Amino acid sequence: MNRFKGIALTFSLVFVVVWLAGCAGCNPPPLPSGMTPTSGPETGGTLVKITGEDFDMKNGVIVTFGGKSAQSINVPSKTQVTCEAPAGEAPAGMAGREVEVKVANKGQPEEKREQITVPQKFTYTDATPPEITTTDPSDNEIISEYEDSMQVMNSLSITFNEDVNSGTGSVFITSGTSEISGKATGSGNTITFTADEHMTAGNAYSITVSSIEDAAGNALTTPYKFSFTIQAPDKVKFYQVRPGDTLPAIAVRPEVYGNSDRKYQLRLVEANQDYYDFNPNRLFVGQQLIVPRGKAWGDEGAEE
Repeated sequence: MNRFKGIALTFSLVFVVVWLAGCAGCNPPPLPSGMTPTSGPETGGTLVKITGEDFDMKNGVIVTFGGKSAQSINVPSKTQVTCEAPAGEAPAGMAGREVEVKVANKGQPEEKREQITVPQKFTYTDATPPEITTTDPSDNEIISEYEDSMQVMNSLSITFNEDVNSGTGSVFITSGTSEISGKATGSGNTITFTADEHMTAGNAYSITVSSIEDAAGNALTTPYKFSFTIQAPDKVKFYQVRPGDTLPAIAVRPEVYGNSDRKYQLRLVEANQDYYDFNPNRLFVGQQLIVPRGKAWGDEGAEE
C-alpha cells in the first residue's frame, strides 16, 4: 500500500513539474517587430501602433518610451498594441532626441518580466514655440551716450532661445504715430532689424515682434513688445557745423531747435548774418554758429 502511495506521489510531482514546464510558454515575453509612426512631438500624445507577436491580451502590456510609461495602452490582439507616446521630462530639451521603446507582458511574474525593445527608436520632434530671451536695446532702456543726435542708431537685435527664421513674422517699430520701416535679417538665434532711417535723440521707440518661427515652423505664441528711449541732448548756445550740414538740417537737430518750421532757419540767419564769415548758403565744417533763443526771440517761458 505504501509503495502504491509512493508511486502515486511521484507521479503527481512529475505531473506538476511537467505542467509547469509546459506552462512556461503560457505567458511568454512579447515579440515586437515594428512601430508606426516612429516620431512625434515632444509634448507627447502621438498615437503609436506596435506590431509583433505574443502580446498579452488578458493581462495587458507595459510600454515605455525612454523609460517613461506610455498612456492609453490597448491590446486589441496578440499581434498589435496601441498607445500614446508620453511627453518628455523637459519638453524643450527632448526635440530631436531618439529613445528606445520597450514592451513587457504584465502576465509574466514581475521578477521574471522581460522588457523587449522595439527594433525602431522613437524620435521626439520640436513642438515648442521659440521665446525671446534678450533684446538690444533692452526693454525700457534709456540711451544717453551717442556722438550724433541725428544718427544715434539704425539697428537693433532680438535673441531667441533657439534658432529662428528671420524671413518669417514681423518686426514693427513706431515712434509716436510714425512707423519706422526696415528689414529683419540674421541667422541662428538672433534677428537684426535694420531701419531705413536713423533713430534720433529725444524720441521713444516701441517694437512689436510677431509670429517669428523656429526651424520646425513653430511660431512665437504671442507678440513680444519692448521699448526704449533715446535721451534728448541739452540745448546748445553754439553749434559747430558738421560735414554735409545745411541750415534746414541744423534747425531740426534736437540740440538746436528740433523743429522744421522755417522761422528757426531764418532765426539762425538773423543771429549770424553780421559775421563776415557767415554765408547761409556756404557753410564750412567747423564753423561755429550762434543759436539764439529766449524771450527776445519769441520763446514763451524761456529765460533770458
